[in-house]
Order: sequence, then C-alpha cells, then structure tokens
Amino acid sequence: MIQIGATAATINEPIEHLMACHRRIEQRLETLVRAADHLAVNREQALAAITASIQFLDSSGVLHTRDEEDSLFPRLRPRLSAAELAFVDTLEAQHTEADSVYAELKTLAGQSDVGQFDADGYRACAERLRSIYRDHIRAEDENLTKIARSLLNDQELLEISQEMRARRK
Repeated sequence: MIQIGATAATINEPIEHLMACHRRIEQRLETLVRAADHLAVNREQALAAITASIQFLDSSGVLHTRDEEDSLFPRLRPRLSAAELAFVDTLEAQHTEADSVYAELKTLAGQSDVGQFDADGYRACAERLRSIYRDHIRAEDENLTKIARSLLNDQELLEISQEMRARRK
C-alpha cells in the first residue's frame, strides 16, 4: 500500500524493496479472494481481476521469491544460529507450499473459460493461498528483516541490489 509522504522503496534498498513487494503481493491475494465473491454478479470483471493478479504473481511474485532464495538466504545462512536456520528453512518450505497451492489456483482459474469452473473450489484455494502468505509475510516482516539488517553489511546489500536489478532486465 502506498503511504502518503513516504518515499518509495527501491531496489537500491533491497530489504525495504522486499517488504514493499510483500504489500503488493498481499493486495493481489486479496483481489484473488474478493474476485470469487463477484463471479456470479460480474463474471467478466472478476475474471479480469483474477487474470491481472495471476500475471503479477507470475512475474513480480516469482522475482520476489528468487530475490529471497537466490540472493538473501544464501548470504544469511552461514551466519545464522540453529534456530535462525530452522526459521529460514521454514520460509523456504512455505515458498514451496505456496507454489503448490498457487499452481492449483491457476488450474482452477483456467477452467473458467471451459465451463467447468468450480467457484467454491476456487474461493477455498484462494483463501488457503492468502492464509499461507499472510503468516509467511508476517514472519518475514517481523523476523527476517531484523536478521538481515543485523547481519548484512553495505557491500552485501549492494550485491543483493545488483542481483535483483539483473533479474528484472
């Protein structure tokens, strides 16, 4: 969510950028859930919202996960305590779980054009995905960011920023 008067998080500040991306992911997940309520009333608009949210998650959402798993986590792992390592392992497992539920959601959403659409199944899947991400994002915002800020130096943050930028070219 955009906050009036706040500066925009950029890739130059990778931790803040990741947190800002969390807000955008939350918005798309909320749209996926709310769209289910509008399928019976305004099917075309609801499907357009679902499609736009899926496109975002297929692009920016995928990049966000790669930013964490390919750039952030590997730099943190060598310095983490056993409990912190277990925490990062849990985050990665949640990424895998979310990917699985998201694939199911995309399959369900894709059936909207062939007349086999299961609106209740879609809604339940969208709510499950939102729930996974809600807990996951909260854990990252509250704990991972603190760990990253305390352990990463300016050079490492610059390297993460450069890697994030390269992924987006």
